[in-house]
Amino acid sequence: MSSDPYAVLRALLRAEAARSTPKPEAKMTEPPRPRPQQQKRG
Repeated sequence: MSSDPYAVLRALLRAEAARSTPKPEAKMTEPPRPRPQQQKRG
């Protein structure tokens, strides 16, 4: 077992930071799709 009790917390923080950081190559690779219009029932 690790001698550092905060190692797991730091690893979780690093993983979350890496996951939530926007990727530079993922800048609008495809145009936003228009939303399908909801059909109204009358």
